[in-house]
Amino acid sequence: MEKIDNKKEKINFNAEDGSIGKVLFSNVRYKIPQYQRPYAWEEDHIADFWNDVYVNPTSYFIGSFVFNYDTMEKEDYLEVIDGQQRLLTITIFMSVLRDLSRELGDTNRAGRIQRQCICIEDRRGNQTFRIICGESTKNFFEKYVQEENKDIINSNPSNKEEKRIKNNYIYLKNVVSNELEKYQEKVDKLEFIQDLWDRISEIATINIGIDNEENAYEIFETVNVRGLELSIADLLKNLIFKKIYLKNPNKKDEIKEKWNQIEENIKETETELKKFLRYYWLSKYSFVTEKRLFKEIKREVGDYEKFLDELNHSSSLYNQLIELNQDDWYEIKDGGKIYKSLQGTKILGVSQCYVLFLSILRNINKLGTNPAKIFELIEKFTFEYAHVCNLPGNKVERIYSKYAIKLEETVKEERDVHKKVQVIFNDIEKELKKLKPSFNQFNASFLEIRYKNSEQNRVFVKYILQKINKTLSSGEHDIDFSIVNTEHILPQKPNSEWNLSKKTIKNYVDSLGNLTLVHKHINSKGGNKSIKDKIEFLKKSDIYLTKKLVEEIVVSNYIWNEEKITKRSEQLSKVSYDNVWSF
Repeated sequence: MEKIDNKKEKINFNAEDGSIGKVLFSNVRYKIPQYQRPYAWEEDHIADFWNDVYVNPTSYFIGSFVFNYDTMEKEDYLEVIDGQQRLLTITIFMSVLRDLSRELGDTNRAGRIQRQCICIEDRRGNQTFRIICGESTKNFFEKYVQEENKDIINSNPSNKEEKRIKNNYIYLKNVVSNELEKYQEKVDKLEFIQDLWDRISEIATINIGIDNEENAYEIFETVNVRGLELSIADLLKNLIFKKIYLKNPNKKDEIKEKWNQIEENIKETETELKKFLRYYWLSKYSFVTEKRLFKEIKREVGDYEKFLDELNHSSSLYNQLIELNQDDWYEIKDGGKIYKSLQGTKILGVSQCYVLFLSILRNINKLGTNPAKIFELIEKFTFEYAHVCNLPGNKVERIYSKYAIKLEETVKEERDVHKKVQVIFNDIEKELKKLKPSFNQFNASFLEIRYKNSEQNRVFVKYILQKINKTLSSGEHDIDFSIVNTEHILPQKPNSEWNLSKKTIKNYVDSLGNLTLVHKHINSKGGNKSIKDKIEFLKKSDIYLTKKLVEEIVVSNYIWNEEKITKRSEQLSKVSYDNVWSF
């Protein structure tokens, strides 16, 4: 990969002491640039802000602001490089003071706050907002914060960012209202509001001015990369915009559209963007920790347009791997088998394997060999190693990254690609087998698995029973999850005929040995009945696992107790290790 020259030119900037009054309440407009992250302050941030403004306001320093002055000459606004979270929060706070003034009948004060703190008014009385928000914030923020006489309390936010804006407004309005209740006279209430306005205006700042856009991107990165304020995703977004936009400003909309598509693809998977970015890098370039990822990308990437396109494409593949739309797999050879393995892997909730999956799917048409067995192998390994035995994943992640990168390099070769890819798949299998837990390890953990009242656990237990059923029935019965339920043989709340208390059965009633599968249309009929009545309704099931269990209980003269349940748990453990998930 082409490397970039890390030599930097001297950056010119101007820094001076200031205050919020001189920054936000002056006759200057500010704009949040496209590379900035969304509004992110939560209640903890707002509580700290209120504490600093009111509870302990002495010499309150809100930190530095970084502005790009180059945009003032060109477009009549300052670009906010660093400080948007604080500026938006202060604007929300001023809208609270404006609205409370109006509720107290002081429309003059409300109007002054609107004109002097939220908008800029020209000689003809035309108003423009002091802050131009980013697109993800703009509509909601303008309508419910910057405009007057809007009911944000009863608004319907459409995303997390809008919810934060609404929640923070409500929080600030509540704390100010609580303080106002301490005053009897309206004039004292209004004086308190004025005092808060004065305090906000006097908050100390340091204003750093940058004289061109390229330096602005650089300062943004430098200010934020050393702290935890921004994630790798925020910094990388800024870097990509800097490298492409400054080289070709006409591509601004194209860059924005591609980055938004990446964010949307990953958002649908309910994965953090920073996790995808790291998995992408691990699947193609090198193994690196999250902490060092940004530096590694910046050091290695030369062509950022190509890099953005690669990211966009891989985000679609990552979405395909996790969202699992069955139609997406029809055109791939043995796509049905791969889809089934991915379903199982998703249920297991372990994600490191997606590093390798990304590489395989990205190169699916170049492999020259069928990858279905690798997907199945990793599902089995993940079940035993990660989910049941809960063994450390760092070693496995390195293995997946190593072979994902090898795969990327191999498919670029011209000769015997399919043979070399098969060697890679064989080597993966050998390495995973070295990490395979012993039966004693597996058995001890398997016997501790319990049915719990959570959707994730219920699906996992159903997955285990369904897989065991399929193996015992020689693969004849691949049960549809949506039409079966998990059934306790010994009920969780046994009736008097069982002669058992909930306390007595607590340690074993939810173990796998006491569970089976039944179709939903007969599930509710068993309830907490006696063992004989329970078996009569279970006889109606055509599920192999349940039929075999019914036969065993009938042969044992309807005896079903802790000893029997423990014995069956051990049997299920052995068949799981030796047959179902063996590799």
